Amino acid sequence: MSTGIQQAIAALKERIATVIFGQKEIVVETMATLFTGGHILTTGAPGLAKTTLVKAFATALGLEFRRVQFTPDLLPSDITGSEILTLDQESGKRYFEFVKGPVFTNLLLADEINRASPRTQSALLEAMQERTVTTAGRKYELPEPFMVFATRNPYESEGTFNLPEAQIDRFLSHALITYPDIDAETKLLKAHNSYNANPDHDDMQPSCVSASTLRSIIAASARVPIADALIEAITELVRATRPRDPLCPPELRSHIIYGASPRAGLSLIALSKSLALLQDEGEVRWQHVVRMAKPALRHRLKLSSAATRAKMDADTLVEDLLAQLVQRNHRLATGSN
Repeated sequence: MSTGIQQAIAALKERIATVIFGQKEIVVETMATLFTGGHILTTGAPGLAKTTLVKAFATALGLEFRRVQFTPDLLPSDITGSEILTLDQESGKRYFEFVKGPVFTNLLLADEINRASPRTQSALLEAMQERTVTTAGRKYELPEPFMVFATRNPYESEGTFNLPEAQIDRFLSHALITYPDIDAETKLLKAHNSYNANPDHDDMQPSCVSASTLRSIIAASARVPIADALIEAITELVRATRPRDPLCPPELRSHIIYGASPRAGLSLIALSKSLALLQDEGEVRWQHVVRMAKPALRHRLKLSSAATRAKMDADTLVEDLLAQLVQRNHRLATGSN
């Protein structure tokens, strides 16, 4: 792998570590998603640095960054833009001009995305999939790269909506943010106190990775080799999440309403390649697939009330399926490709 790319990755890791404390798992998953050029959904209680994480990446990468605070009264045009009637001062003629919305950026922070109505959430569907916005019969290209970082409060929070299945499947990964341990939280409080106590601090740090370098990293991630045996194992894993598929264990079928689509397999391959690049590995290994299986699959599974009664969530289901996959293919347990 290129020395320059690994140096850029190391610089990005170092920069993020100065801002985010005690959230190593979410940082890894965010970087892995970022290096595929995909979108990430993060779920966690308020105050766990979801927004800070996105801002840190935007600053470190030197990309254009915009934030949309999702609220119940937010309209689709507030995200994509709209046509306004404009008067030409010279000719006196009136014409419609498209005013671009905040989606025309490199990194879009969709903050608390599940507080807006499904109609408004769906305004992102074309942008996330096609990287375009269509209005009044005209198609507008979004900047390159374009990535959505969405934050979501847990569904038990008041005033939230379920995300449409079509939209949630557009997210390459879904990361869960938990509370930091005591050492990380103490470090965070001390850093924040020191920051506020210094009135002359400089809040503007130069980017450590350019947009062109990020594009090179994304291209390098796509080129990381993965063995056919691992692709076959990923195919089995994804198909095993579907209750009507023969690969789904009989004892788990009543726990699943619907399983993952083929896009889940593509996402897991992309994330595994990206993680291998992050760890400076020459190829994808089984441990990379295992590490990224939950972020790639957890948001694409819908479980039944039987799963709730059995105290099973999407993560425990994926763990069970991975364990059974290894039992069927002992070569995976040894890390062999």
